[in-house]
Amino acid sequence: MGEIRQGLELLGIETKIVTSHVAESASYPEAVDEAIDVSKIGLSRSRRLLLRAFDNLPHFHSGGLRIGLAVAQAAIKIGTERMALLEMEETFGAAWYAQQVLDVPVVVRLHGPSFLNRVAMGFPEDEQFHLIDRAERRCIVQAAGVTAPSRDVLERVRNRYGIDLADARVIPNPAPVVPPERRWRFDESDHQTILFVGRFDRHKGGDIMIDAFREVARTLPQVRLTFVGPDEGLRDGAGGIQDLPGYLAARLPPAIRARVQVTGPLRCDQIQALRRRSHVTVVPSRYETFCLALVESLAHGCPTIASNIGGIPDILLDQRTGLLFENGDPFDLARKIIALFENPTRAAELGREAAADVSVRLGSSSVARATLDYYESLLSKQPRGTLQRSLSHTLYALTGGRGTNSLRRSS
Repeated sequence: MGEIRQGLELLGIETKIVTSHVAESASYPEAVDEAIDVSKIGLSRSRRLLLRAFDNLPHFHSGGLRIGLAVAQAAIKIGTERMALLEMEETFGAAWYAQQVLDVPVVVRLHGPSFLNRVAMGFPEDEQFHLIDRAERRCIVQAAGVTAPSRDVLERVRNRYGIDLADARVIPNPAPVVPPERRWRFDESDHQTILFVGRFDRHKGGDIMIDAFREVARTLPQVRLTFVGPDEGLRDGAGGIQDLPGYLAARLPPAIRARVQVTGPLRCDQIQALRRRSHVTVVPSRYETFCLALVESLAHGCPTIASNIGGIPDILLDQRTGLLFENGDPFDLARKIIALFENPTRAAELGREAAADVSVRLGSSSVARATLDYYESLLSKQPRGTLQRSLSHTLYALTGGRGTNSLRRSS
């Protein structure tokens, strides 16, 4: 979020970031330092009792209520003066709860609705799934505004819920700024390594990467795979979960398995160093609304291959700034990887085009301008104090809450 924050502030907009996970940022450490971590904000006793009561209700998923209350509490910490708007993800429908208790518009930013991400991760479509799905639908339908990082996720949401969302806007996430001296260069790469950065789970396609590497390794005996990220297990659809060591042992012969380096999670600077050193980076996700790991790879000028699913084709322009492979097909992925190892000139050309392209199309200034234009159009139609209220607002007020938001114009 550091890039969009910087872009908005250059336009005279003061911003605050509220999050449940504060991660490091090599590009904008000040955004991390000033972010408000809702997990560290204490709730009043009455509010804790309210959450506990809702936790015990049958057929109710309390995650959205819990997040919505926490964000509202964080907003109170920021202050109510001069505030104009709050933007939140649709996750668990939390934005709906926040909207009930705030007197400013709440914009829903499509991050990855459960009907897409939970399916991609291999979760069953059980009662829990449908509770979350209904909460997210209500959140999106009743939002003051909706933005989407890709056309794909917006169209999927429209089709899933049968809603028009005529005023919704596609606004991509901004790319990080990577100076030319920190980008991938052919003469500085090792010409032998494939890089994967992501969780080992069904969603991020770590299993597809491993299966493709088995085919690549048989053709290119010197090539290695560096696998970066946490091991969250691969769901098999029948309730079983296989860990990364088990999957490697089951799928790769010992000689090929010895050419796989598993690092676990790494710091941003360590990942950037691996990007510059590796010959090709692969993003084999089964679905992505908008893939930050892909954008980072392209911004660094890395020769990149990614699956042709979700918002990925909006980011990586096939045959121009990278290569797309058929989603879920390790053999097609292997063919594309081998092609870039056998034609390093082509790989370097794709990397150069990628860095140049995302710095313009996904530059923070253009993304910030589009974001602000959308915010201002919403505020002109729905000024502060004109929003509907519900029983949730009364419950929140009884526990001592009051409303605010997290974006304001600097004086």
